[in-house]
Amino acid sequence: MKTIKKFWKAHGNPQDVVPFAAFFVIFLFFIIGSYDDRTSTIRMLTAFNLNLIIDMSMITIIVGCGALFVIAQGSIDLSVGVNLALSGVIALWATLATGIPILLLPISLIVGLAVGLFNGLIVSRFKVPSFMLTIAMLIGIRGLVNYIQTSLHAQRLPETLTFINTPYIKITVFVAIVIIMAYVFEFTNMGRYSRAIGENETAAKFVGVPVNKMKLYAFALSGLMSGVGALFSLATIGGTSQQMGVFLEMRVLMAIFLGGVLVTGGSSAKFYKLILGSFSITIIINGLAIMGMSDSHISQSVQGVLLLLILIIAIIVSKRRDRVKKEIED
Repeated sequence: MKTIKKFWKAHGNPQDVVPFAAFFVIFLFFIIGSYDDRTSTIRMLTAFNLNLIIDMSMITIIVGCGALFVIAQGSIDLSVGVNLALSGVIALWATLATGIPILLLPISLIVGLAVGLFNGLIVSRFKVPSFMLTIAMLIGIRGLVNYIQTSLHAQRLPETLTFINTPYIKITVFVAIVIIMAYVFEFTNMGRYSRAIGENETAAKFVGVPVNKMKLYAFALSGLMSGVGALFSLATIGGTSQQMGVFLEMRVLMAIFLGGVLVTGGSSAKFYKLILGSFSITIIINGLAIMGMSDSHISQSVQGVLLLLILIIAIIVSKRRDRVKKEIED
């Protein structure tokens, strides 16, 4: 028994347990809160609502797949929401203007990738803090998107492309993307190097990690996933809208941090935390709506308080584990 306890103290990481505990507590809370006395049903667990939760989580997870690499390096990308909006608006405009439906896919990906590459180049080459750069991009691109939207008005997805909103297509593509990105993050040098940079950028450089190149790749991947997210958004909405991508960057970041990834990234960044955090934040938004508290200020306040609590818990257990590990080594 003492051997097991010693092993857990040395190798077990309570910080990795927090996301699971948070998810189940949040889910259980809204299961209880969504019980309807009149119909004796739990509205949270209806087939329709569970499908809605999955559908709502898809875009957050897809965009988060790219943003996770950036955060693992200790940086941040606040431009993912506006990048998604810009990619979707330009791609659909080009598709409608040319009458060539197949253009929707490559143009959306190219625009998203271009914005990501620009961010990565400025951060890696000119050492501009990612927070300052991407918040400037958020403001600037949102203004550009609003101007384009005002000029073109709402654009509808062509009938020939509505098939991409069918469950079989969306779920198949979604699962494929998640599997590929999970593999890249957890089992390739791209993921390992990103976590190493977040742990200690100087040490990573010293052991031969191409830090600048990895930063460029991470932001490029974040932009590319925003382009993919734009396709899912267009399919779900059926076209463009003024609300496209609004507050998405906050939802993605909250999903990652609510999942237990520290703002400093490093070894705390794990792919499963993105999945758990994305479903957790979606359940909060969905559960509040079911309980009749869907007002934006209530929803945002609850999300903020929960995020703060999870971050405090994650920091406490992380420090506790480091202290215990140091005691064992001594």
